[in-house]
Amino acid sequence: MQTEKPPINPDVFAKSVRTLLTEDRCRYRNFGMYWYFVKALLKTKFNKDDLYLLGDHEDPSVIARMPQGISAADTLVAAVEEYRHNAMFNLGRNVVVDDDGEQFTLLDPDAGGF
Repeated sequence: MQTEKPPINPDVFAKSVRTLLTEDRCRYRNFGMYWYFVKALLKTKFNKDDLYLLGDHEDPSVIARMPQGISAADTLVAAVEEYRHNAMFNLGRNVVVDDDGEQFTLLDPDAGGF
C-alpha cells in the first residue's frame, strides 16, 4: 500500500537550498534543467544579500528543456528528484542530461563563473 507524499513546502525547500548553496555554490548544477525554476523561487524568498547567486542571469535554452504543462508543485518535486540524481551520479559536473537524454552545459555566471 503506497501513501501519497505530502507536497513540498516551498518555504522549507528555499531555506534548505539556501543552506546547500551557501555551503557550496556549485551545487546549483545538481538541479540541472530545473535550476532557473529553483532560482526564481529563491528570488521570491531571498535577495542577493541573502544569497549572492540570485542575480538576473537566465538561460532560455536551459529553461526550454523543462517539461511543459506541469504544475509548480510537480516541478518542485521534479527539481528535488533531479538534484538527488545529479548529487549521486553527476558528481558536481556542469554537463547534465535532460529528460530526452540530451547533454547540455549548465553554467550560471551569477555563481561566479562556475
